[in-house]
Amino acid sequence: MSTSDANTGRKQMPLSVFDELLDDAAVAVDCLSAIVRVCSEATGKAVTLFDRQGHVVASTRPEAGRQTIFPPLRDIVRGHTTTPPSADPVLLPAELGTGLSRRKILSAVVERGEHLGWLVVDEQPTPFHPTDEYVTLRCARRIGAQFLTQRRITRVAWNARSNLARQLVRGSGAWKDLAAGAEYLGVNVYARRALVYVRDSEGAPEDLDRSLAEYTERALGLEVLSTRGSEGILLLIEAPAGAASPAVVGRITSTLEAAAAELSPASGLIAGVSSVYEPDSFARAYREAREVVRCIDRFTHGARHRVLAVDDLGPARLFLANGEVSAIRHFIDDMLGPLLDDDAAAATELIRTLAVWFEQNRGMRRTAARLGVHENTVRLRLSRVHTLTGLDVTGDASHQLSIQTALLVLRLRDHPAFHLESRCAEARDDNTVRADALPNEWRSA
Repeated sequence: MSTSDANTGRKQMPLSVFDELLDDAAVAVDCLSAIVRVCSEATGKAVTLFDRQGHVVASTRPEAGRQTIFPPLRDIVRGHTTTPPSADPVLLPAELGTGLSRRKILSAVVERGEHLGWLVVDEQPTPFHPTDEYVTLRCARRIGAQFLTQRRITRVAWNARSNLARQLVRGSGAWKDLAAGAEYLGVNVYARRALVYVRDSEGAPEDLDRSLAEYTERALGLEVLSTRGSEGILLLIEAPAGAASPAVVGRITSTLEAAAAELSPASGLIAGVSSVYEPDSFARAYREAREVVRCIDRFTHGARHRVLAVDDLGPARLFLANGEVSAIRHFIDDMLGPLLDDDAAAATELIRTLAVWFEQNRGMRRTAARLGVHENTVRLRLSRVHTLTGLDVTGDASHQLSIQTALLVLRLRDHPAFHLESRCAEARDDNTVRADALPNEWRSA
């Protein structure tokens, strides 16, 4: 090795030695970073691997080039094809005003016709050598092969976790076998979980199951198992030890609403969330979440995202999910028809008052405080409901049950009294109350 090469970290090595280093790098734990290091050592240059979106996957600089800074990928590939046919290296000239102050070797990472990323070698700290393009090409090809290998491994692991989730919900398979498989996959099979049922909708991304699982896992900091069936997607979301079911379900519901808006903006995503259960009750959790989705599907129209929890509907979901739709609609008309035929603004006000009345366990003072009105105003509104419908809201338990069921259908229909703005305001109040029930690490989330 010459003095200049020794100072810059360049290794003058036979091709056989270079191939051995590549082979060793390919079986390293972080193989992509290892291959980039081999490329840097063999060329004595700063090397960076970008994915197609321009994110840095791995980057290595020799000691003499520690201060090398790579410009954004868009500046490097400017004017170069974004769909390269092969990995053949291209020598990019330095151009003033473009961010390319030095020449660079650009090699696309292409494997089996699929473009996976870019490998970039900077002419720093020494000028390019005739063998640098060959080294870059070999490393880019090896990176492409490793990309696909890692993708296959990830897919196998994903499929295994998906199969485990399916078995947990069905209750199929010997428990010892499930526990052993879960331990191999790094899954806590004994954790309490809430189940989310997401109905497939037209226009939804094909990889929505994976995207939803990754989004919720990242947002909640909890383990999420996912599987896709013939009718929809199932998510099994871990509940923190000691956390109350309503608090966990509330967090999951709000997270799913945000995920739906970000991941599937064009399609109306419908999802139901069960209560939190032990592993031996996941089949019950599935029934709960599916009944919620069925209720939403039967009485909701339009393309809005709808995410509801089982507690939002209560036991009446059994009637709404399985009863004849026309009979239920006639029931609603019989119960609240005169109220709905009243002045629209006044009807919305009365329905909102009824909803809050039941949410506050028929407490007059709490209802007035939530609505921001005097207690006598609440009494007058409930009296108005009695006058219009003949239903004794305050004194007849049968009438109360009928009205609550009718209100559920109006909520599913997205009546103006249940608009999202009102629910969000209430959710903020509820979160303040629920904070004491959450673990410390959740309170700041």
